[in-house]
Amino acid sequence: MNKKLFIPTLLYTLTLFTPSVWSKKSEVKNAVDALMVVQGYEWGPAVPRVIVEFNDKVSGFTKNTFKIKTGDVEREIINAYSSNKNGKQKENPSKHVTFDLKVNTVLIPFLGVSFGDASPFAYNPTTARNTWATTFELELDLAENETFKIGNIEFGKENDWTTYKKNLMENYIIPETDEWEKDTFTLNGKTLQRAAYAPEDALTDGVKNPLLIWLHGAGEGGNNIDIALLGSEVTALSRKDGIQKYFINEKQKGAYVLALQTPTLWMDAGDGSYNSEIDYKEGERQRSYYEVELFAAIKDYVDNNDDIDTSRIYVGGCSNGGYMTMDLMFEYGDYFAAFYPICEAYLNKNISDEMIEQVKDYNIWFLQAENDGTVDPLTTTIPSFYRLINAGAENVHFTLKENAVGSDDPSAVYFGHYAWVYAFNDDVKNEFDNSKVLEDFENITIEGGVLTSEDNYVTNANCSKDGNMWSWLASQSKAN
Repeated sequence: MNKKLFIPTLLYTLTLFTPSVWSKKSEVKNAVDALMVVQGYEWGPAVPRVIVEFNDKVSGFTKNTFKIKTGDVEREIINAYSSNKNGKQKENPSKHVTFDLKVNTVLIPFLGVSFGDASPFAYNPTTARNTWATTFELELDLAENETFKIGNIEFGKENDWTTYKKNLMENYIIPETDEWEKDTFTLNGKTLQRAAYAPEDALTDGVKNPLLIWLHGAGEGGNNIDIALLGSEVTALSRKDGIQKYFINEKQKGAYVLALQTPTLWMDAGDGSYNSEIDYKEGERQRSYYEVELFAAIKDYVDNNDDIDTSRIYVGGCSNGGYMTMDLMFEYGDYFAAFYPICEAYLNKNISDEMIEQVKDYNIWFLQAENDGTVDPLTTTIPSFYRLINAGAENVHFTLKENAVGSDDPSAVYFGHYAWVYAFNDDVKNEFDNSKVLEDFENITIEGGVLTSEDNYVTNANCSKDGNMWSWLASQSKAN
């Protein structure tokens, strides 16, 4: 064979069967997958953590090495570290890198309110409900003048980094809701979603435990219970250092929690429209399309859990869920020990004097913000509260806040409707002096169900008597 042909041919053949330095250098190194962690906040869900998987061990990086976008929003990286696939930190280099991200709210100037940035929810204006976004893209870039290694290959000087992109809606976890047992309940062709939290050791504490029921607002309807749990931070009800502490004592290990989700909205008149738009006669009850099915779903859950103290079942909710709390109170009130309606939307004009007389001896705690622009307190809670106190109610309470202010981001400006923020932050610790409410009744004017008088006692400025809603609720029993 011609020597000039033999040597190149031999070299080419060797490259097909043996590793070489230049084949290693050209080997593709990159991120291969990513996972986002979703968590509930006052304003809804956000993504505080992303875990990225590479195809080799990653080293030589800090939190300043990368730039991250989620949902087309630039995110501040608080920390970056080697981890396992679940985000648990490891001392030595790993194929997984976890990024802890700052969660912000952003003020929308023309609305004058704040929203969470980079939310994995999408709002459907046609249905007026939240859904999971179809796409929520991660973009992982190398910061300017930074370097790091994947295996033995360094990026940033010798090798250019190509932006890694991943639709995180294809891979996410929600640790807060994983501990909730989720199922469905169907009756009369209507299916409700349910999620139930059970306190640790509740079944072995030797006593029966109370049940907290939560009913979501209009924006959280649908067929995915995680939307109802995350839309207004309902997961706060299961936190041991939060609301649960009021239901824990030497024997009792906490309260069960049951959240339910309607396919549409609790105030559904039967055709998807609001029952508040029906021209009821004054004093005629509002009716919900899901009233029978909801109560049946609650009763089914209770009947199948022998550890629930049936004398201590508490029901509450916000907005549409506050309406439905009132609906259950009027229709099935004797089943429950107490009610905690928040910014409730049951119109006072649809509550007759007979209905007031029926529920005046129930245990109720109202909560709302004075500047609520979605549900006017002058057409709902305030006149109904006055009427209950005047009828002789002895265990009815009301906390009226000036506006909605939270703690996840104290600088955030929320819609006044967001009064549930105070409940989940355990910040309902004052109420009205009911003796002064009663004295003021002769001075008020209610026309067409609406409180029309001015300079009433029931204003935020007078809501100053000490009173803790959750502590009160935990002490209520049908035996009281």
